[in-house]
Amino acid sequence: MLRKIIVAAAFAALFACGAARAETVSVTTGAGYVPMSKALVAAWKQKSGASVSESYGGNIGQMLAQIASGSYVNVVITDKGTLERLKTPVKFSTEQNLGRTPLVLVWRKGLSLKSPDDLQGSAVKTIALPDPKAAVYGRAGAAYLKSRGWDQSLKAKTMQVANVPQVFSYVSRGEVDTGFVNRQVVSHGAGKIGGSLEIKDGYPPIDMVALVVSGHEKDANVKAFLGFLKTPEAKRILKNFGID
Repeated sequence: MLRKIIVAAAFAALFACGAARAETVSVTTGAGYVPMSKALVAAWKQKSGASVSESYGGNIGQMLAQIASGSYVNVVITDKGTLERLKTPVKFSTEQNLGRTPLVLVWRKGLSLKSPDDLQGSAVKTIALPDPKAAVYGRAGAAYLKSRGWDQSLKAKTMQVANVPQVFSYVSRGEVDTGFVNRQVVSHGAGKIGGSLEIKDGYPPIDMVALVVSGHEKDANVKAFLGFLKTPEAKRILKNFGID
């Protein structure tokens, strides 16, 4: 009898733990959006006192693969274009728009660009582009070059690197003349580069979204976190990271 009671208690504790974990907000995003996601989570924790777990690693495709394998993540923050390109079995029940952000052209110290047209000049010898297969800003940059008819004429100058932080790192160290990045890295490292220009058109819009993994749409804490993302406080944080 005692053995049965112990086993039953163990199962009850395990169930309670699993239920509590499932109810906790658990957030993931791709590498380029980690600082933004951390800032939103920190503000929510301070405001609500709720428990939030965070799961960050590589690109968003890798993080979605972990969800498909059974991770407890229930909220995904990413850009809509990237999500639409990924082939993932993960289903989402809720999509909440967070705002839009532009493509940004940056250049190293010692250069002075007046417009994107200067990419064609002899002063610019290298243009870094995030990998279009993995980064939305790489796809946006490639689309922009093509829209201007420069995809072939500037091909010899253009080099692909892994992601936005790597582009910015190369430009800030002066190893590359120019590159395509996002507002986020510029706003937190403007003093490290020569300058930047926001590019408003010539590529598909970059819309940021928060998505709820199917099955968690009724979780009270998840619903509350999404509600927080609509507040002026959250919008200020998003704006600080370049999301309008």
